[in-house]
Formats: sequence, C-alpha cells, structure tokens
Amino acid sequence: MNSPNISQGKALSTDDALMAARYVLNLANKEGVVSAICGGLAMHIYGFTRATKDIDFIADKKISLEHYRELSFGGLAYKCLVENKEFEIDWILRNDDQKELYNAALKDHITIGEEKLPIISPEWLVIIKHVAGRGKDHMDCVWLLRQDSLVDRNKMISIVRKAMGPHAFWAIKDLESVMLESDLMRAKDEMNDK
Repeated sequence: MNSPNISQGKALSTDDALMAARYVLNLANKEGVVSAICGGLAMHIYGFTRATKDIDFIADKKISLEHYRELSFGGLAYKCLVENKEFEIDWILRNDDQKELYNAALKDHITIGEEKLPIISPEWLVIIKHVAGRGKDHMDCVWLLRQDSLVDRNKMISIVRKAMGPHAFWAIKDLESVMLESDLMRAKDEMNDK
C-alpha cells in the first residue's frame, strides 16, 4: 500500500497513535468486537513514551480491515489509513499456550479518560510483558512498577495466583524480583534527587 505519510519504521507520536486507535476501536465497536489497547501505546497512555512503531490490541475476534500478514502467535496485522497517515495495527488473537492469559487480560480490561478508551490494566500489562520476556518488555515492567500508585501489586499477585493456581509460586517469585529491582531504582532516583 503506498500512501503519502507511511511511517516507514518511524516511531509514532502518542497523538497519532491515539488517533488511529480511536478509528480502529470505533470500527471494532460497530462490529461487536471486544478489544483493548495494549503494548507500546498502552505504555504511552500510562506515561512512558518509549518508541513504538505499531499499535497493539488484544481482541476476541477479527475486524473487517484487510490484513497483510498473520501474527506468529495468533492474530493479524492490518494497515489502516487515518487522516492521510498509514498505521500498522497488530490485532492479537492468541492461538498458543498464552491464549487463556490474554483472554483473561481482555476480560479484565479497564476504560480511561472521558472517551472511555479500553486498555489493559497496569497490572495485566506488567504480567503480559513479563511473560513476553523481551528486553524492552522487562524495561516496561520496571518502569510501570516504579510509578507511585500505578500498579496495585497485591492485585497483580492475586491475578497471577488465580491464573496459575498451584503453579503460581515461581511466577510470583520472578515478579517479586522485578518489583525489588524497580524499588531499588526508585530509591536510587530519590537519593539522586536530594
């Protein structure tokens, strides 16, 4: 697809990403599809503006955009043109061993702002990013956990216990080490601010 302002690997601004997200969410709502923002745009909304090149959603069904590729873990990649700008949309419909986890995150999504944008909660965002295990996901987890009153840690641990049952012990221990890392970084920041 050739259009005037294709991002060609450029990082998206929060405003542009939100503009495209609203367009896609509107389409999903009209088609009766449950979806919620996750990934890099969710990080932007929560306050961490790291570079992101696409807009990620978790959903329960496909939407009527034409996809240009399938996601390896389940879902489709769409291109959509909004206000003469083209955006890549990753529409996540997990079909692997993480399907139940993503479905639970979608079911527990929250809405924010006057527009009531559906978004994965901070607790679920930490869990999903921790499970993904990439370097940028770890960085996102640490940032989310460093913010005052953003992630309810007890709620996050409760979600892990509910999702994993008797197998939650090691996942919780692993998350506790990320929480400790974020606490140490926050303490260091506070010492440097004095």
